[in-house]
Amino acid sequence: MVCPKEDKLLDYVEGFLDDEEKATLERHLHSCPYCAQQIEFLIKENEFLGATLKSPMLPDDFAEKMVEELQPYKRKKHRPLKWVFGTAASVLLAGGIMLSVNPGFAKLLGGIFTSDRVDEGLQIAADTDIATPVNRSVTDQGITLYVEDLIADTSRIALSYRVTNKNGKTLNPYVDLNPDSFKLIDEHNKVMENLSMSWGSYDEEYGVFEFSLVDIDEPYKKGTIQIELNHLAGKDGHWKMEIPVDLTTAFGHQKVANLDTSVEMEGANLRLNKVNSSTSTTDIYYTIGYTDEAKEKLKQQMKEKEKKFGRKIVQSFLYDYLSIGYRIEDSNGNILGYENVYAEEDKGHPVSKNMLSGSGRFEGDPNNFAPISKIDSFTPQKNEGQLYFVLDTIYMPKFSDFSIAFKPDELPKTFKYKGYELTIKSVKVNSKKNVEIEMSGFVAPKSPHLVDWVIEDKEGKMHEITSKSESVSDERDKQGRFQYSIRMSPDTLKKVPDEMTLHLIGEKEVKELEQEWRVPLFK
Repeated sequence: MVCPKEDKLLDYVEGFLDDEEKATLERHLHSCPYCAQQIEFLIKENEFLGATLKSPMLPDDFAEKMVEELQPYKRKKHRPLKWVFGTAASVLLAGGIMLSVNPGFAKLLGGIFTSDRVDEGLQIAADTDIATPVNRSVTDQGITLYVEDLIADTSRIALSYRVTNKNGKTLNPYVDLNPDSFKLIDEHNKVMENLSMSWGSYDEEYGVFEFSLVDIDEPYKKGTIQIELNHLAGKDGHWKMEIPVDLTTAFGHQKVANLDTSVEMEGANLRLNKVNSSTSTTDIYYTIGYTDEAKEKLKQQMKEKEKKFGRKIVQSFLYDYLSIGYRIEDSNGNILGYENVYAEEDKGHPVSKNMLSGSGRFEGDPNNFAPISKIDSFTPQKNEGQLYFVLDTIYMPKFSDFSIAFKPDELPKTFKYKGYELTIKSVKVNSKKNVEIEMSGFVAPKSPHLVDWVIEDKEGKMHEITSKSESVSDERDKQGRFQYSIRMSPDTLKKVPDEMTLHLIGEKEVKELEQEWRVPLFK
């Protein structure tokens, strides 16, 4: 378990816990000096309040006047408290007790994993036996790295930490995220290679670091997290720590349903392989690929494009692959999550709900349109019951034939294409000494995504786009279209040509299915 919440500590001091709860908490106090310190403080606080309560000298209107004079401490957002603990300056009111909160104390209670500042999967896990207090620290250069709690699940391993100075002041927990700083070592003392890692900061108080385990070949069972930092809170030093990890308990909670079911529609093959239900995530494993007919059509189109634009430019389009949009529902049809779908009318682009992460890898040569194996991770829902996968959209890549020629000194120039109305606003040399094209305008809902462009100069030389940023605003015009903007730049074009042509190499078409594919995610 992680450190108990504040109301549990107060119940212990006031004698409201039953024998089993009391024994559990006392075992925790033996291994956690921080909670033991807070218990000692609360005991003294209660003694102080008890002595004050015995005094009969308070006037009848004391409480009312004190409430009018008090300036209450403003609690930090997202930290609901049933009770607010305080210091020796706590105030007693006739008819009730109000205690001011000590911010430093609040940071020690419950931990970040028990707050709604982290995803719901970690919140759920924090109340189970796969969450354990670490409470280890290392100090160098007057800076202390304090690792608070660990969640060791079959799908991910997360730890929370804080950074403080010698006066106990909380510092920014930022760390340089790299494989040398955080290592996961297995029970055979072998470093786990190529793991996905993530890091987040919460109100510049807590740092949370995660390893993802969903796409490793062999299950990770036990071992050690090795932390070795050479820079922390603006200072150079050496902070090294090892934290034991054991997933035995987590595997006891894990449920795996082997699905092995597939469907073919709209030029796509989709196979659902399995669903892994762990404590903190629901992970869906599937494989997506082209049908033989769709693959052959793309190959033929690719050969024609390569003759005009070159193999390197055309092949870059292959990596913006076929993808899907789907929902996760319960047996009553309630939507618990979704990925890559137009689920919100006020958004001009696909969105996700309750999705934590996604990963994928080609199962073969991408230049031969090999399928991709993907893993999508969602936050689990309490009492979610039986889940269903509902496929409703396919995003199909296709090569395009659209081109627009213009002269940079005759801008702006407006054009229309498949739901887009765009204006080429400027062509200039940017700070990186490359030519940059800026366009903006409007796009109708569910228009294709314009994936790859190429620039042709007046000599007929092709320049591959190597830098591109685009955005779709939620603001609409009178026609219901969303605001759209894009900037693009090649590395090989350093001077603005007198004439140029923009060629659209490929796009991704939105195909909403008339007949959805619904599959139970359980045996």
